[in-house]
Amino acid sequence: MSENLPLVWGASEKIFNNRLNMQRMMERISLAVLAVVYLLASVRYFPGRAMHSVVETLIHVMSVAPISLGATLVIVTVLQRLVKERLPFSRTARLFLVVAICLEFILGLAHYFAINGAV
Repeated sequence: MSENLPLVWGASEKIFNNRLNMQRMMERISLAVLAVVYLLASVRYFPGRAMHSVVETLIHVMSVAPISLGATLVIVTVLQRLVKERLPFSRTARLFLVVAICLEFILGLAHYFAINGAV
């Protein structure tokens, strides 16, 4: 029983702070990974034409971002009304990235099939 008790008064507080810092760091890393996946999903690649790929990717991101933002706004509003409290910014950003990745996946498939003549 005594082995579960902290040796020093502040030891349990230090362990709690370390776990909290680790959790915050993992949340930031997962948010960064989601952002990278979103950027990879939004790339529009044209073989042999690098500048054309960059321009089309930027145009695509600027034209699709409002759709993702609007869908995220609706979802966040509904969630906030359900739980009766405001969502933290990191959760809202994570939700935006998930909605955007799903939309980019669908639009990326349509783009791929359009280039290869399947559609």
